Amino acid sequence: MNKLMNSLTLGLLCLAGTQLMAQTANVQVIHNSPDPLAATVDIYLNGGATPAIDNLDFREATAFIQLPINAVVGVAPGNSTGPSSILASFPLNLTANENYVVMATGVLTPALFDQSANGTNINFDLKILSAAQTTAPFGSVNLVAYHGATDAPTVDVLANGGILINDLAFKSFAGYLAVPAAGYVLDVTPGNDNNTIVASYYADLSGLGGGAAVVFASGFLTPANDQNGPAFGLYAALPDGTVIALPTVGTARAQVIHNAADPAAATVDVYVNTRKDTIKIDNFAFRSATPFLTLPAGYPIGIVIASPTSTAINDQVITTIPATLAIGETYALVANGVLNPAAFAPNPNAVSTDFSLLVAPGVREAAATGGNVDIKVLHGATDAPAVGVNANGNVAVPTASYKDFTGYLSVPAAEYRVDVTGANAPGTLIAPFYVDASTLGGGATLIFASGFLTPSANQNGPAFGLYAAFANGTVAPLTPVGNARAQVIHNAADPGAASVDIYVNTLAAVVKLDNVAFRTATGFLDLPTGYPVDIVIAGPTSTSITDQVVATIPASLMNGEKYHIVANGVLNPANFAANPTGTSTAFNLFVNPGAREAAVVTSNVELTVFHGATDAPRVDVLANGGTPPVVSNLEYTEFNGSYLSLPPATYTLGINLAGTSTRVATYAADASGLGGGAGIVLASGFLTPATNQNGEAFGLLLVLADGTAILLPISTGIDELPLRNELLEVYPNPAAGIATLNYEVEKAGDVTISVLDIAGREVSRQVMANQPAGSLGTTLDVSTLTNGYYTVMVTTRTSRALLKLVVAQ
Repeated sequence: MNKLMNSLTLGLLCLAGTQLMAQTANVQVIHNSPDPLAATVDIYLNGGATPAIDNLDFREATAFIQLPINAVVGVAPGNSTGPSSILASFPLNLTANENYVVMATGVLTPALFDQSANGTNINFDLKILSAAQTTAPFGSVNLVAYHGATDAPTVDVLANGGILINDLAFKSFAGYLAVPAAGYVLDVTPGNDNNTIVASYYADLSGLGGGAAVVFASGFLTPANDQNGPAFGLYAALPDGTVIALPTVGTARAQVIHNAADPAAATVDVYVNTRKDTIKIDNFAFRSATPFLTLPAGYPIGIVIASPTSTAINDQVITTIPATLAIGETYALVANGVLNPAAFAPNPNAVSTDFSLLVAPGVREAAATGGNVDIKVLHGATDAPAVGVNANGNVAVPTASYKDFTGYLSVPAAEYRVDVTGANAPGTLIAPFYVDASTLGGGATLIFASGFLTPSANQNGPAFGLYAAFANGTVAPLTPVGNARAQVIHNAADPGAASVDIYVNTLAAVVKLDNVAFRTATGFLDLPTGYPVDIVIAGPTSTSITDQVVATIPASLMNGEKYHIVANGVLNPANFAANPTGTSTAFNLFVNPGAREAAVVTSNVELTVFHGATDAPRVDVLANGGTPPVVSNLEYTEFNGSYLSLPPATYTLGINLAGTSTRVATYAADASGLGGGAGIVLASGFLTPATNQNGEAFGLLLVLADGTAILLPISTGIDELPLRNELLEVYPNPAAGIATLNYEVEKAGDVTISVLDIAGREVSRQVMANQPAGSLGTTLDVSTLTNGYYTVMVTTRTSRALLKLVVAQ
């Protein structure tokens, strides 16, 4: 423009010599001919030797200058050498001291271009606007419009949705309009169809109060049909010669999310002022989201937050936030922060917590890679420090401060344990969460930290949590992960699972219990809650959770609860005896809540019971031979449920067929040293090993809270003599034919030697009268016994001794 004005000044000085006394008018010249051959022009007056206006570019304008009222204007190509280069000449007949706009328009060779849709000649021409305005009343702008697009039909111009200019034809000026100095969306439509928008532009006239402008349509709607000339646009020429390209208005996609945890903004009305109309989001609740909306882009729109009972955009306004969206972009617009930061806890990293709109471009409505889930994270908790994020134990976000959006993580559609950790400190757990993304393949989500870490310091506002906003507007909380305590017991008597590896997949890590033998147990372990943890049983030489897998069983635990988790059953029920009550004997995990690590009555010992013998019927459990049973009608796979609270002592536990006096077996349980403790007694093994692949024989297994597992010895249940098993020795063991017994007699008297089968039934007995005190020995004839497990019991006046004997003929 400096080059133009310098040339113009020189040209006018030259003219002054010949026209010093000529009358003049004030003229602004605008070059609006889109013909590529006229991209730059020189303007000659009255055949002068040099251009009065030198190298005037397309869409360039002069300021208002004084020109003779009667002159011939010659238009030549830019950088011309003299008036011999003039392409076209036009007479000017002006009124002295009046203001004019002279618009260069049309094309040099009309046959080479598309014709105007309304039939107007599109030849190169100068169009003159008289009574041009340079000022306007205070607060207003005087606008005049000119249609200079050769291939465009008659048009209307709508301003903020209302008709501003009606039926403007090519080569025509509209009359001046005084409009308030503000921002306007100008929609160009066909003159007879205001619903079809040809193009939209934004005119920011807010800084032009008291001024004037010429808005002119320029260029070609279809450049490919018009010598690839410049594309259509709207431009504004100001009186000082400044030409402003009005920015194109388009659309963007945006999801609006309410994440302001201030209780005073729990529900709000949200208005989006697009200038053309107003979008209202009514009663917009905290932690809710819209679907993706189509919003105007390319100019500032106003987002107004108002009270939930508002009735209009200017009613009960809480705050107004301007936002300018880029055309074609996709956004998350998150209302965040608090209305009065002084009334809330400050951010630990000194980030402002003022109520504001957090804007994230590049947000996705779907995953970039089909089958994956794309996740973006927002730190939106005002009183939380910078944090990190782990996903399934892997660092996903090293650090993010309040108001930070992360980039996208593209992950397989699966289950995830999401841990909020210290910033750059993945081992420092702040809060764990769970999200099931296994069905979200191809989708995208924004996970946002929400609420207050310390509600009591924040007007008792909502507590901290993680939430996921999906493209359809659904907002779902991520499940907080808690902690349960669980004891794992291996009570599956299948010889094929005599020793196993047990893996617990917590998503964040894999816990391996190596070489867990039948009838062994762990102590109580800490396990996550809030989502199913997978417990995988594998062969004893496995090296990973996917190696030698026997069974995978999910278990869902409750926060703060304690459990017994019992592995029980057989791998292939068809190869084992069926359960008498028809209960499935398939290998499974049996999970019982309410487990205890210590007695509630601290002076007692407290026990619960589980029936884990696959081939055993329903049973009753009697203590010390008393009635009624302490446990009644217990079926395979059932837990007793309640605990028996007993004084520490030695007990006999009789197992009867349910509802009968038929004794299956009697066991001795020495609980004399277990005061204050708790445990579980499990029926374990097979009643009939011979029909169950010679698996372990039936017995009662006592498991204590620390993982100690004790197979209770068999008892006759006839008396309560103390057990002195160390006083008995049997050899050889296994035995065939004849075995030798050595035993101790503490007081002289009768000695009874009994042999009991695995069900506790007495299969042989010999009584030796008046035996002296001391170390004694005898032989035991087992030649008539079938192979299997037996118990030898020696009873004296003062004690009993029990020892397991294996008969192998």
